[in-house]
Amino acid sequence: MNQERLNALFDAWSESRLTPAEATELSALLRTNPETRARFREAASFHGQLHAALDALNLDQASAPEKTIVFPLRGRAMGLAAILLAFGMVVTSLGWLFSAKANTSEIHAVEIADGSFELSRGAIPHGFPKNVFSWGGDRSEVLTHDSQHRQSLRFIEAEGEPNIPNSPRQSCDVFQIIDLKSVRTELLTSSEAYVELQASLLDARPTKAEPVRFIAKVYVFEGSPESIVGNWPPSTDQVLASGSQLHISPGGKPGEWKTLTARCVLPPTAGFLVVHIGAGSAGQPGHASPKLGEQFADDIRLSLHTRPNKAEVAAR
Repeated sequence: MNQERLNALFDAWSESRLTPAEATELSALLRTNPETRARFREAASFHGQLHAALDALNLDQASAPEKTIVFPLRGRAMGLAAILLAFGMVVTSLGWLFSAKANTSEIHAVEIADGSFELSRGAIPHGFPKNVFSWGGDRSEVLTHDSQHRQSLRFIEAEGEPNIPNSPRQSCDVFQIIDLKSVRTELLTSSEAYVELQASLLDARPTKAEPVRFIAKVYVFEGSPESIVGNWPPSTDQVLASGSQLHISPGGKPGEWKTLTARCVLPPTAGFLVVHIGAGSAGQPGHASPKLGEQFADDIRLSLHTRPNKAEVAAR
């Protein structure tokens, strides 16, 4: 390809002014030309923009030739910890970017099943969810636990990886698979997009004790959501992007709910999300969780934030 044309596409991308035709052109080049992908990384580094650097990672993974994704079985202690280290710090550092652009973005609700836990009662189905838009995970239950008759999810017991004998019982984790079909148009017609996950969490222990770590996390994948069923956790190269927020609680404030907010950039090729909330060990990977049972989650919400491209704005 003409180097001048390639530079023009790189400049338009880094300044968030790619037209739909230019985005298609650049995406095709990234999929088919390793040299273009290498130059793309160099251009992102040269411009020195944090959001460009993250998009370079996302586009590099999203632009690989289409293939069937095979999710190998691996231990939660290594798989989830590695993903957290790979993406958590980047997403945290981009908080200023999301805030700065909030006044130009559009917000769209993303469907999540029973995020308030008002439609459920009793034990959450054990194991990673087998269906889209349903909760599943480690031993937990939905119950009414306060004077306001508020139903919430109660984390009961940390569990290890069922596929690995004697794996450490690090955390009690609950998941939901989210299909992005309902917001596909918004994803494809925006110049920038990110998803925001909010979760309210409570450590109801009346006195201080061994710290408990809460997590709210969202993972982004390409393809069909059915491909992840029975194949959790994934490896880092199968995750397009992720975002998380942690909170360490020592107890002692039984009525104080903490809202965690996790944000993650969405490439246009995103097909589905996995929402992850959990409570467990605040120690190093492999450290067993303290006793649970007084930790709760409620009011889980998802929203898509987009910024229309200039062509769309001009048409309005």
